Amino acid sequence: MRFFASLTTAQKIIAGVVVSCLLVLLAWVAYSMMPTASNQGYSPEQPIPFSHQIHAGQYKIDCKYCHVGAETSQHASIPSMNVCMNCHKAVKTESPWIQKLTKMYEEGKAIEWIRIHELPDHVRFNHSRHVKKGVSCQTCHGDVGGMQKVFQSAPLVMGWCLNCHRGRSVPENVKRLLEGQEKEDGSIAPFDCATCHY
Repeated sequence: MRFFASLTTAQKIIAGVVVSCLLVLLAWVAYSMMPTASNQGYSPEQPIPFSHQIHAGQYKIDCKYCHVGAETSQHASIPSMNVCMNCHKAVKTESPWIQKLTKMYEEGKAIEWIRIHELPDHVRFNHSRHVKKGVSCQTCHGDVGGMQKVFQSAPLVMGWCLNCHRGRSVPENVKRLLEGQEKEDGSIAPFDCATCHY
């Protein structure tokens, strides 16, 4: 205490500025070391370089043809080999990747795709509820038809979802479908904890 009492006003101000700067630096270092909950931008190498740009973009194959269950269940499935082979028994059979796919299919093996859009275990997300309300796949997954290699385009964190549920960042197509159904507070979907968390 006696040390601070002996400082001049100017020295106290300088000491206060230095301590404040150190605290800000310490907070910034601590914040930068914290893991982020979002995998936005995540784009792993897949066992087969599947192009959504060709399938969903160029050939306009509907998402739900390959990702069965999006309209009827909680989860949209990863396509089984049968779905791939529906076309690739006859299409582009000369490709080394399709030959690898065919060999795996004939051996009864599955492709071990690496999941890109993954939510924490304590989160309950129901695809069918969203699809039935008119939320397009692109709302959460981005313009997959334009992606040569799929990546997670949206943050898929709680605040991002809540902004939509609260009516703050609702996609235009969903706004049109739900026009007049907004609640008094402007929300379009429930946002209590039990809606999304186990």
